Amino acid sequence: MNNMLQTRRRDLVDELQEASLHARYCGLSVSIKELLLLASLFLLELSIMLMPMAIYMKGERSFAIFLTSKPGMVFQGAIVVLFAAGAFIGYQYWVSKRSRSSHFRLIVMMNLVTVTLTLVAAELTVRFSSQSSKEGETFGNTILLPKNWQKVALHYRELLDKASGAVSVLVYDELLGWTVGPNIRSADGLYYSSSEGIRAPHAGIKFADRPAKKRIALVGDSFTFGQEVKYEDTWGHHLEKALGSEFQVLNFGVPGYGVDQAYLRYEKDVRRWNPEIIIFSFINHDLLRTMSVYSFIAFPKSVLPFSTPRFVLSDGTLERINVPPLAPEAIFSRESISDLPFLEYQSDYDHSEWEKSLSHLPYLARLFVSRFPRWSHQNPQVSEEALVTLNASILQNFVRTARQAQATPIVVYLPSGNELKSTTQGSLAPISKQVLEEASIGYTDLSPCLMDLDPADRLAPDATHYSPQANAKIANCVYDVVNEKVGVNGHQVVNDECCNG
Repeated sequence: MNNMLQTRRRDLVDELQEASLHARYCGLSVSIKELLLLASLFLLELSIMLMPMAIYMKGERSFAIFLTSKPGMVFQGAIVVLFAAGAFIGYQYWVSKRSRSSHFRLIVMMNLVTVTLTLVAAELTVRFSSQSSKEGETFGNTILLPKNWQKVALHYRELLDKASGAVSVLVYDELLGWTVGPNIRSADGLYYSSSEGIRAPHAGIKFADRPAKKRIALVGDSFTFGQEVKYEDTWGHHLEKALGSEFQVLNFGVPGYGVDQAYLRYEKDVRRWNPEIIIFSFINHDLLRTMSVYSFIAFPKSVLPFSTPRFVLSDGTLERINVPPLAPEAIFSRESISDLPFLEYQSDYDHSEWEKSLSHLPYLARLFVSRFPRWSHQNPQVSEEALVTLNASILQNFVRTARQAQATPIVVYLPSGNELKSTTQGSLAPISKQVLEEASIGYTDLSPCLMDLDPADRLAPDATHYSPQANAKIANCVYDVVNEKVGVNGHQVVNDECCNG
């Protein structure tokens, strides 16, 4: 009898253990199903959000082309997720209806509350973290659309009033857009100009009163002008010292110039000096500037409140539009940016970025449309092909007109920005290489020239322009080029061994 009771007791214990395991399994199964349902709800909502976002980015593309793009692939993936998640949610709803369970309704409510709170928190974060800027509002490094023309205009009017740094030596010019003014001392005392509007070591200089047997003219942008360093540290001055007293090096560089303005500066101001050699130097960014009428649109960080003349190619011939360029007062007195002329020739201009719409009401939507622009057909006037052919034509015209004036043209490419922060061997930026190959002219790439300098010594403190050491190095390298062209006696700018770009 005792044995039977013990056996029965063991059987009951085994049955209880099995029941416990079964209950745990059932509970686990329910938990996994609930998690899958919750995940499916999130995926369904995510796909519903991604689909209109992708369609927005489609822009003017045909649907067939759109489907092969990254937004198109996201769109297709969202459709697949939408149907898969929707099918699973539908099945779970059917199961809950049959079992009369309230779990489905509770999970849906949990999902809706979570999504709502997340979106509200994100909206408030962007709304209250955005900051005012000269173009409107920004979140992090993103300018939130729509841009605000009134703020832009006010910002540049204030810049005109302050006239600080290199801008303080610049004046409006009816041909060039802007140029270095005559007899000017910059607000910070770092820059001076001669009576002819040429960079000078101090005030009261007239270079025409300093006759020289041979003149060399430098044409270019702020890297030629020598921004952020005093006159004695510019590569132009180092070059003049190396060449000796029979040479006079005139620095016609102007901050902010593109290749087009440098060429016009040569035509307007340099040719009458009858230089024996003209050194035309440019950086990669100068090629982009050629495609601009209003630099502050294409380059929001620009401090130049001017408009520029703009070249276009007509049957292979250079023609200028925007003549004369608008004076700053005329630009920033306009009620709307759309009132400015020649915007169809302005790179990086999209009228929709300046117009308010319903999509700009939620800050989350503003952030999205600001970070992910709609695709639009590229304006042929500002396409990459136009950039290459236009800049190449300008360089060809410079070389041709310089030779017609019995001068020796020298075209040099100057490395800048990220190119100089690199520790690897320097080389032409891809777009510059395309332009120079299209132009089919002789040139010297000075990128390798600075590579044996320590990267920390290549740029001035703001990491934009050349340091004094880099200016000296460039002068050495340019000296070699000049010596090769005209046979100068073997002077050296500094004791460093000269590097030939």
